[in-house]
Amino acid sequence: MRIVKIIVKVISLPLQICLTIIQLVFMFLTWLSAIVFHILSGIICITAILSYGFGQETGTEVFKMLLAGFTLYTLPVLSGWAVMWLEIIKISLKGD
Repeated sequence: MRIVKIIVKVISLPLQICLTIIQLVFMFLTWLSAIVFHILSGIICITAILSYGFGQETGTEVFKMLLAGFTLYTLPVLSGWAVMWLEIIKISLKGD
């Protein structure tokens, strides 16, 4: 039984290496998109609030702008969940 565990670990090693590389790429893209999307969503939300405050837009248009800003804010969070999902797969493959 011990030999079978060693053989399975050796066979799954390339898969673990590939998952690690994919996870690192996802982490970098998540970091990069978080910077860009958080700045962009902040600009959109501030613009929406100020345009409503100065009477340039109606309430429905401001709501649409705030919804777009919130959507851009949550995209990096969703990709962070994908990174965590890859980590769970890696841990389950190790079997330790």
